[in-house]
Amino acid sequence: MDTVRSWMSSPAIVALETMLLPEARQLLYDRQIRRLPVVNVMGQLVGIVSRGDIHRVSDTPDTDVRDYDLRYRVSNLPLAEIMTREVITVTPDTPMIEVAQLLLEHKIGGTPVVADGQIVGMITESDLFRMIIMAEEDVSMRKVNKQNSILERLPRGFRERVRL
Repeated sequence: MDTVRSWMSSPAIVALETMLLPEARQLLYDRQIRRLPVVNVMGQLVGIVSRGDIHRVSDTPDTDVRDYDLRYRVSNLPLAEIMTREVITVTPDTPMIEVAQLLLEHKIGGTPVVADGQIVGMITESDLFRMIIMAEEDVSMRKVNKQNSILERLPRGFRERVRL
């Protein structure tokens, strides 16, 4: 049975809860990721922020100077103000089928992987897709190998006619 350990991205890219929205947007863009686990100064997971969370507050870096909640400017908004605080997590030993069920049930695209209280990676729907594709390719290769094995056992003249 496949577990998270085999498919997660590690190490996890994390952000401090004091990181400002424009910095987080740039980090997501630079690293080509869609979500960031948010940690406090002690490295403890305190939330998660997604590209979608940032876009709900500010569509583009150009609008980061708009007023937010009449008190803040978006450009000065720390992640602690917009992050999701209740984070679904898994462990490296969580079966991938459980991950798929969690993502579907909670309508999320990924979750931090935590071991011994530390974030050790991220597992996302893309990792699930990769696992499915690789499993399908493996099945296809076994079918081809099996067909070739059967063909090799046929008499030579018959084998050549079958390949046509």
